[in-house]
Amino acid sequence: WILKPVQPSLTPAGEVNTEAPVYQRYEMVQIFATEYPGDQVWYLIGQDQWINQIYVGKVTLSAPPEGVAPEEAWIDVNLFEQTLAAYVGERMVYATLVSTGLPGWNTPTGLNRVWLRVTAGKMSGAYNRPDYYFLEDVPWTMYFNKDVALHTAYWHDGFGYKHSHGCVNLAPLDARWLFEWAPENVWVNVRAD
Repeated sequence: WILKPVQPSLTPAGEVNTEAPVYQRYEMVQIFATEYPGDQVWYLIGQDQWINQIYVGKVTLSAPPEGVAPEEAWIDVNLFEQTLAAYVGERMVYATLVSTGLPGWNTPTGLNRVWLRVTAGKMSGAYNRPDYYFLEDVPWTMYFNKDVALHTAYWHDGFGYKHSHGCVNLAPLDARWLFEWAPENVWVNVRAD
């Protein structure tokens, strides 16, 4: 997905391709090649259309983590790309952008099972801090690591960027789809890359 409006370059780290369209936020693109000029990553998304990795939330296929049975449902959260993919075994069935924990509120990595599902419930945190929050009726919540959950975030549209107090925020329709699709104790794998 494109994370913010960008007009591609003719070559990696080169001049802008004025003949190319300006790609808009949430537009899906396909990556045909990757180049590494200097310390940057550039993706080819069309003929003479290169964009810097910072403008893209990329989803790649992942193998089930150790401990997940061959045909079992599981969810993969990529903290670097700020993406989520739902799988049955090795088959991806859904993918979307997410918002995970800000610095100081890092989303913990690891493999955990969902231990509690809440159709709509209260959430609060950061007590006695300037960023204290209290929200009622947060829908489609699945707790998987103590008080860390996958849940709807109806209060922002920053998906593709870190934005939360440690949870995995999803757009309302994505959170609902995931909640309705996932088995009761689905695996959630959170990884840094």
